Amino acid sequence: MTKEWQLPPAYESDLYKSFLIAESVIEDFAHDRFTPPDILVKSVTEYFCTKDDAKIALKRFTTQLGGFNEDFDASDDPRIQAALAIGIVTVWASSEIENRYAAFRELVRNSWCVEHLWTEVALVVALKNVVFKEALLNLADQHFADAEKKLLQEYRDDPSNPTTLDDIWYGHARESRVDESSWPWIELLAKLDPSKLFKWMNSTQSLILINRVLGSPEFYRNYDLWEQFTLMSPPSFQSDGSWNGALLLPSLLRHGSMKVIHIAEGHGYSPSVIEQHVTSMFACFVDTVAKRSDFEGLFKRWGTWLTLQHLNFPDNSSNQKRPLGGQDILWALADKLPLPCSPTFSEQLNSSWEPWFYQSMLALLHSNEPNRFPAPDVRAFIEEWNLTPTEWNSSKGKSLRSHVSKYHATQPNNYACRVLGYSVALSDDFTSHWISMWNSSGALREIIEFSPIYKVSKEWQPSDASELMRTLVDVGLGILDCTANAQETFTPGILKQCATLFRALWEATTEMLSIDIYGNDFWPIMQQHLVIRRLQWTVEAKNSNDDHYSKLLDQAVDPTSREILAFVSSNYCSFISLLPLLVQNQIPKQALKDLIDQADIDLATLASSATRYQCGPKMKFKIYPHHVNLIEELAKIRK
Repeated sequence: MTKEWQLPPAYESDLYKSFLIAESVIEDFAHDRFTPPDILVKSVTEYFCTKDDAKIALKRFTTQLGGFNEDFDASDDPRIQAALAIGIVTVWASSEIENRYAAFRELVRNSWCVEHLWTEVALVVALKNVVFKEALLNLADQHFADAEKKLLQEYRDDPSNPTTLDDIWYGHARESRVDESSWPWIELLAKLDPSKLFKWMNSTQSLILINRVLGSPEFYRNYDLWEQFTLMSPPSFQSDGSWNGALLLPSLLRHGSMKVIHIAEGHGYSPSVIEQHVTSMFACFVDTVAKRSDFEGLFKRWGTWLTLQHLNFPDNSSNQKRPLGGQDILWALADKLPLPCSPTFSEQLNSSWEPWFYQSMLALLHSNEPNRFPAPDVRAFIEEWNLTPTEWNSSKGKSLRSHVSKYHATQPNNYACRVLGYSVALSDDFTSHWISMWNSSGALREIIEFSPIYKVSKEWQPSDASELMRTLVDVGLGILDCTANAQETFTPGILKQCATLFRALWEATTEMLSIDIYGNDFWPIMQQHLVIRRLQWTVEAKNSNDDHYSKLLDQAVDPTSREILAFVSSNYCSFISLLPLLVQNQIPKQALKDLIDQADIDLATLASSATRYQCGPKMKFKIYPHHVNLIEELAKIRK
């Protein structure tokens, strides 16, 4: 019995029940328990000889089967429709099969029922009639040849811009509307000669055609067919992740992953039944992929893609059960990876987004299983930032921009940047690494401040340099979070590095606030993140023992919480918007009031300013009643 992706439908619609009745008639025909009436066979034979109007002919056939009863609508009877399909296919298969195909198609396209039943009948006849089977296979060959030619003409590929793995895994290479014309031939080939279908899918240069086949009902249902083709596909990846350009295997990977994620979202059955089915299918899916001879290279490339999806679209539903997703596929495949696995990644990929996400993937794998996966080597990542002004428009500068292209650090504390920072934080001298990258980025800061790039490049702008600097500082924030909060591994050496890193991030953010007009929405929020962390250390230190890491950190970090609050309060509007964020991040109001007093900030004056800002344009100041209320509440708190 064929293994299905989906569970059987939990609810049987009237249409589905009718289809089951029709299938029972075809089953009787297969076992010689049903023979189409002679009057139907004769009438269909005459149609193929005279080729009269298909609609009229269908009506005549149906009337004959319905017994000429004008009060009975034979088109609604699944038994009659099945008999009609049996009669039409039987006569078509009797002689001149390929010559009669055009007339046969005219009949089929004018009857929804016959169109959805004829392949079932054709399979029965083909298993008994070798000549008909060969004719069907020839017609299928011709259909796919015509379909490929038409699609290659309609969707012409640019030879200078060949299909990439991004194109395949994003799934955008599809027809503008669903084309069902290939579906009967896919079903016939899958059941009569799957090797012929595989040959077509493996040889075609049309990604559109592959996606049409994978989008068919046969691949929607049939897990065994997907597994067979996945294992039959020739090696497509080298051990370092290099891809030979083959379209089929990456397409099958995408299809299989989407199916297993989709069935996890199923409805109609109890959660326990769905969970059991998903667990079984997920295990089969992972086992199949892991059996491939090129699994190591496949994992590096596809795992990097899955990491991209996970980091840019993280699941934050921590309080509820998370649905199956790409990250589960990543972990499951990693468990199947034979060790030792070389961390080498193909240099051919240096002009894409992949190297940084590959580094992040290695960091995630190390975090999940430190005994199986070593920490990633970050030397190449650090060296990338050693960029001179003349290298900005060279291959090195272009490589750096391509690597950051998928990092959407529009807001600080971006998850992808935090994981990238974690990969650096695993090294012993993480602060030196980040400061080295910052010092090496002087050319980028000059581009932002003085815009010399306009004189040397029409392709890149100062805003591109701003994007890189935002990513760099956000990576630094990620390093800080991965090290300053790791109580179990906190040592005097890490303490010193964290203190130095915080100071460097504070100075970097202050500098970027003064020169980067492209990051107007980013740098004030980055500064708020640093203020929040600095105050959290102070508050935690107040309630800790002298040897607690937070006490030591608070004493070592410069500037102090008082100095930081005094600095940010110079911009009243920004400071007012910061106060509720401090409270939301577990800064007690009493402690906040004490720190504000130590910084000599006048809450009465601040409340008056907040009231004025509240009356101003909301889009400009973004000050609301809760800001004013909080300041007034803080002012009432006594020491």
